[in-house]
Amino acid sequence: MAEVLAASLMFPAVLFTVVLALALIYWLFVLLGALDLDLLGGAHADAAPDLGALGGAAKGALEGATKGALEGAAKGAAEGLADGGDVADGVGSLLVALQLHRVPATVSLTLVAAFGWFSSVLSTMLAEPAWIGAGLPRWALGLAVLAGSLTVAVLLTSLAVRPIAPLFVTRHAQAKKDLVGRVCVISTGRVDERFGQAVIEEGGASHILDVRSDTPGALRRGDRALLVSWDPNGEVFGVEPLDALLGPPPPLAERVASPAEGPPDDAEDNEIAASGAGNVRQRGR
Repeated sequence: MAEVLAASLMFPAVLFTVVLALALIYWLFVLLGALDLDLLGGAHADAAPDLGALGGAAKGALEGATKGALEGAAKGAAEGLADGGDVADGVGSLLVALQLHRVPATVSLTLVAAFGWFSSVLSTMLAEPAWIGAGLPRWALGLAVLAGSLTVAVLLTSLAVRPIAPLFVTRHAQAKKDLVGRVCVISTGRVDERFGQAVIEEGGASHILDVRSDTPGALRRGDRALLVSWDPNGEVFGVEPLDALLGPPPPLAERVASPAEGPPDDAEDNEIAASGAGNVRQRGR
């Protein structure tokens, strides 16, 4: 155990040790926040209000500092690479290829720190006796272990994030303003500038919407209407009668597809066939 601790505080393992310690503190606060626990005495705020306030402030400061340091390290590295032009493009392509972009930076950085710490400590403990015995400088061993450990950590992180990446997919709910342009059915007896409701089908379920119309009496229960606007202040939709927007239906004579020559020709053919059949019957008599 003493050898592991000593190796953890030596270069290059100490770099991974610091990042991993910050990551563990950060995730501890995330877990406590998810469980809604008050670690520093907030539950006894009635008995000791000053202590509860002080504890809450200390907890918030520590959590904010840890989260800021961890996320700042990840963002700072990304911004530093962005100044490198072509190098940044190459690193970005590498991250996409390794699928590290599919999870938050805090998750990938935590995994890299964990795998890097383990591989650097193990490599140092195994390689240091032979390396020093060969008369090679200690700093050269540190650089070699750092390069190897970082490579192994990134590759192992790439494998680890693949099964958990779907858990971090963000699904955005459809906003009400996105419903503008949809057809609804009026569900109230009237719709005017101050009152009215309509029903819209969305994903197999019916949703009731508050609607308003500038033309009182133009819409009744059961009429179809078009959502033409959205008022975020009043949280109501403006509607217009669907038939009024599309125009009145064409007359029946225009809607019947009948070429000018078609029906008379058919009638004539029927008359000729009937007269022919009558002549045959007369001759048969």
